[in-house]
Amino acid sequence: MSVTTSSLTTHSRFGGAVQHPFVTQNDGTDKLLIMLPGHGYLVDYPLFYYLRAAALKLGYDALSVQYAFQVGGQPFSMERMPDLLADSLDAVRAALERGYRRVVLAGKSLGTPLAGQIASGLSGVDVRLILFTPVGGAHLITSGLPALALIGTADERYSAAAVAEQHPGLRWRVFDGLDHSLEVRWDWRASLAALPEIIAACEG
Repeated sequence: MSVTTSSLTTHSRFGGAVQHPFVTQNDGTDKLLIMLPGHGYLVDYPLFYYLRAAALKLGYDALSVQYAFQVGGQPFSMERMPDLLADSLDAVRAALERGYRRVVLAGKSLGTPLAGQIASGLSGVDVRLILFTPVGGAHLITSGLPALALIGTADERYSAAAVAEQHPGLRWRVFDGLDHSLEVRWDWRASLAALPEIIAACEG
């Protein structure tokens, strides 16, 4: 596997320019992974780090969307979600100019409703979703696309009733004892032990 790491630059509605890390296959590919982080869960944290590694090995390019409020250390309020969505779309559209035929959007927490909304607006490509610890009813806005939602029973947002509901295209993976970071709080061994199963589920 031979890849090149570069970045896409977009101008944010929060002010300033944002660099989005972009890893591309040197031999070319028609598959793209887009990662949308959480409010406090960044694109270089474990779930995204290993998901990116898995995707690259499967022949995908990988775009890590960065949020201007995180890069600049600014406060964020939910009233700015439309601006965050528009900023994220700018980065996604810039990447899609390369002509991909399959796109997987992976969101974490705050990034899950963004992933759902962006996916529902894409046409002409095979779109799939990975939703790490979905919030805000993100699992309901997948528009019937193939989607994998992952959550732990120690996550305060976990709802057995929500998991039990049937929605077209949506499959849940529930991990016993994992929290909102999909980790076992204060137990690094147990947290690391859970990672292979999580990433393998995403590979599938």
